[in-house]
Amino acid sequence: MPITYPTARRLTDAEQITIYYNRNEFAAWPFNHGFWVFPNGELLVSFSRGPCSYQHKYDMSHFVVDALGGEYVALRSTDGGRTWPVEGLVPLGTRLALERQLRANLAPATPATPIDFTSPDLCVTAGFGIPPKDAQHVGYLQISRDRGHTWEGPFPMPSFGFAWVQVKVDYLVRPDGLVLLFVTVGQTDGRRGDRFVAVYATGDGGLTWNYLSAIQPTTPDARFVNRYYASPVLLPDGRILVTLRCQIDARNAWPELFESEDGGRTWRFVSRISDWGGPTHLLRLDDGRLLASYGYRVVPYGIRARLSEDEGQTWGPELILRDDASSWDLGYPRALQLASGAVMVVYYHNRADDPVQCDGGVRHIAGTIFRP
Repeated sequence: MPITYPTARRLTDAEQITIYYNRNEFAAWPFNHGFWVFPNGELLVSFSRGPCSYQHKYDMSHFVVDALGGEYVALRSTDGGRTWPVEGLVPLGTRLALERQLRANLAPATPATPIDFTSPDLCVTAGFGIPPKDAQHVGYLQISRDRGHTWEGPFPMPSFGFAWVQVKVDYLVRPDGLVLLFVTVGQTDGRRGDRFVAVYATGDGGLTWNYLSAIQPTTPDARFVNRYYASPVLLPDGRILVTLRCQIDARNAWPELFESEDGGRTWRFVSRISDWGGPTHLLRLDDGRLLASYGYRVVPYGIRARLSEDEGQTWGPELILRDDASSWDLGYPRALQLASGAVMVVYYHNRADDPVQCDGGVRHIAGTIFRP
């Protein structure tokens, strides 16, 4: 059979939402912090924001806006994601204050009571997107047991001897109750080819964590490609799928899919989802299809997704959620399926039609609602 190359398809009925926009701030990275839907239909998104004047490229350095001036916040919608009143913004702590608590051993070592990772009211967020400059092994979890109204933590996470640790909010609960958390680690300083995903596990509700396995390919490019930022899905038959961000520089990234048939102990490559894109969020839809959504950091810049009807073996044509950005500096999406059956993808974005332009428009939190 001849090989086919499906053409990307633009979604003409997608609804574009501005979630959080401030002319004097850089708001970004919901993939790092979390996106939740609750049984009453409320939505909550967490992200980082930091002062930014948009006068020079240096102003928009991720180290400057996050590691030096960043604050982590959560914002709520009660109307299915159409509006996000800024008056409801909940602060989770500044980057520097959280880092100080952890490094001075002022943070609680563990939650006061075990975490119920199956609770529909639970929110788990994590840090740091950029590890502390001279303590790159420091990472943490924060939790809310009441849908993001109050928060506990930060709770320091073990490094297991790794020099580089980036804790994310990506976890799943195995059928036997074991909770798996997917953490980016490195043996040195996170340089090219050093970062990979370690699987942490807890059987006592997050009071203690253990090391379970590594997702570490042995392909010819493994020595210079970082594979990290896992997004997991548990299939009905017990198999676990994860997408990994594969990257050699800020723009050259692509998503790959890996599978475990033994509860996360060992992993094998399944498929490459697209030519470019990342990090990628993986969502299993109510009808069983998989949706992979990712930032598209090559021209035309924007947000894209693909669907799989065979559990990731093959993928349909790229869906262009939007391509109206003027810089590669965007993405880090998370997706949820709403009660209506529609999907909402949230991410950080910049618009080509923004009156403020400095290597792209104002970095803000946006969303797309569509029916896949």
